[in-house]
Amino acid sequence: MSGAEALLSVEALQVRYGPALALRDVSLTMRKGDVVAVLGSNGAGKSTLARTVSGLVPAAGGTITFNGQDITRWPAHRVRRDGIVYLPEGRGIFPALTVTENIRMAADLLPRAQRRRAIDEALEVFPNLAARRGTKSGLLSGGEQQMLSLSRGLITGPTLIIADEMSLGLAPKLVDMLFDALGRLKAAGVTMIIIEQFVHRALKFADQCVVLSRGQVAWQGAPDGADQEILARYLGEGADVTGD
Repeated sequence: MSGAEALLSVEALQVRYGPALALRDVSLTMRKGDVVAVLGSNGAGKSTLARTVSGLVPAAGGTITFNGQDITRWPAHRVRRDGIVYLPEGRGIFPALTVTENIRMAADLLPRAQRRRAIDEALEVFPNLAARRGTKSGLLSGGEQQMLSLSRGLITGPTLIIADEMSLGLAPKLVDMLFDALGRLKAAGVTMIIIEQFVHRALKFADQCVVLSRGQVAWQGAPDGADQEILARYLGEGADVTGD
């Protein structure tokens, strides 16, 4: 893939936490509309990669290029304004506020004339939320809270969404609900990086797969090339790689 075609290009990325090297020479390239699954065991560097691309963790080396611009040293607020939205595990909502109030706070980043329409569109994407627009978000189910987090992230029309372990702690039925919502975004052409504990779901969903091990890229390719042996080697024998 040529640089002109790439939406996101991560080249030889290195990240340090004090003396420890958390990422070593990690490279990744994405085109607009791609969905990339980043997999790995705990401590492999998945969230560090997500947070560094998002501007929340500084890079110690390498480059991050987005939409043709070098964003390696950009602060997080500038990265977000340029179209990269990071959705962390833990949902990132305000539980004391209603669904509509949560979405309205995210809409404040938009010009005033666009806010009403953006809020209506955010609720249209997730009918479950529209039905509970006046409910305090702390009373929503885990799956609904994740949808609200997604809705808040989508309201500014991001170019790239980075979803970090959004299914963490959810019951299987709620995981299905979440992936249905992500599937609608994929069908609409939204570019995504997903970091996911349900490996088989991620492999079915993604166009590309990157497996991290000890802060390095251990394997990279099409999801159907990530066979059982590769996944067991880098994710552990107990990894959820076969199905529900």
